[in-house]
Amino acid sequence: MACPYFYPESRLGMKGWAVPVRCPLGDLYSGHCCSLIQDFSPDETTLRKFCNFGYGRGGCSRFPSDAQTDAVRFQMAGEFGNLLRVHYVREKDGWPSEYGTVEFSTATNEFAAAPADEILRRQAAVFIESYRRRKMQ
Repeated sequence: MACPYFYPESRLGMKGWAVPVRCPLGDLYSGHCCSLIQDFSPDETTLRKFCNFGYGRGGCSRFPSDAQTDAVRFQMAGEFGNLLRVHYVREKDGWPSEYGTVEFSTATNEFAAAPADEILRRQAAVFIESYRRRKMQ
């Protein structure tokens, strides 16, 4: 589950992990925090502890105390010809608070159906990129 305020930009290496971790977005990412008005680039410790794994309430100094969502979870729902379908769930206190579906066309390399929220759309995009990269291996 990624932080709902994390805008992932580029893949981070997996160095520093004794055992490769299962990452909610498929890989670890660097990026920036959109929790406050000004953009902020978190340090690697924060990226690894909160941004990529969510649930920063009470631990991350930038996480809003009145946030409606603690984390976002993605799951591949299936492949239907050239269409990839991904389910997402926003969570608060370990419970679903919102859910939806994202659809991506592998024929056009574009979303066929995506949420309006820019951060959620970007998180879904990197989740799909990671899925496709692993599938090609």
